[in-house]
This record gives sequence, C-alpha cells and structure tokens, in this order.
Amino acid sequence: MKKLLLALSLSLVLFGCAPTEEAETSSILQESTVAASSEAAETVSVTISLTDGGTVVAGSEKTVEVEAGTSLFDVMKENYTIEEDGGFITAIDGLAQVEESAETKAKYWMFDVNGEPSMVGAADVALQEGDVIVWNLTEM
Repeated sequence: MKKLLLALSLSLVLFGCAPTEEAETSSILQESTVAASSEAAETVSVTISLTDGGTVVAGSEKTVEVEAGTSLFDVMKENYTIEEDGGFITAIDGLAQVEESAETKAKYWMFDVNGEPSMVGAADVALQEGDVIVWNLTEM
C-alpha cells in the first residue's frame, strides 16, 4: 500500500510540474510574432526642406525613407549637417541662427509639420508616411 501511495504521489508531482504542450506552443508563437514584427519594420517616405526668410534654400529639399516613428531630430542628423545646443538645432547645412544685436534682428530655426507649426521639439516628432517638414530660418 505504501509503495502504491508513493508511486501515485511521485507521478502526480512529475506530471503536475511538467510544462503543458499548450504553454510551449504559445511561447513559440509569441517568439515568432516578435521576430516577424522586428524584421518587417515599416518604412515611410518623408520630405524635408529649408527656407531662409521665406525663400526655399536651393538644393535643400530631400525625400528620405526612414523607419516609421523615427524622430525628426535623428533624421536631420543623418541627412543634413546640423549643429545643436541642448537638443535645439541651431544650424542646418551652414545656415545658423542669429542672435539679436544692434545691427541685426534675431533669426531662429522653426519648423512646420504638414503645414502646421510644431508645438514640440524635433526629438519629439515621430515621423509617419507622407510627412512634409519645412524648416524656416525666421526673424523674430
């Protein structure tokens, strides 16, 4: 009788602790879904141009292919020569902001996303398909 109880207890412990086939299948399915989504990162097309005082800077317009959700700041670093200070872009392809002085008015880089002035910095703009970005070197 003791041997029978021992065998029964042992089999319950062994089979009770074994992972179920369903758990293994679920785990494999999750892993393949994650792998497929990371391999198929969506690429989007974005157009960027520069203006200085309302005039388009010759040769500045670029249409670039980027991963959806990439920040505008990262795309600017990859496609233009920029200078930045504390996360703010201060110069693009040699066109620099100008501080106000007795001789000049201040000029700062501002940008529009799809025709609307951005209310956040370039690092916080997640680019999507068809976005049109216009950087304006604007007198203040």
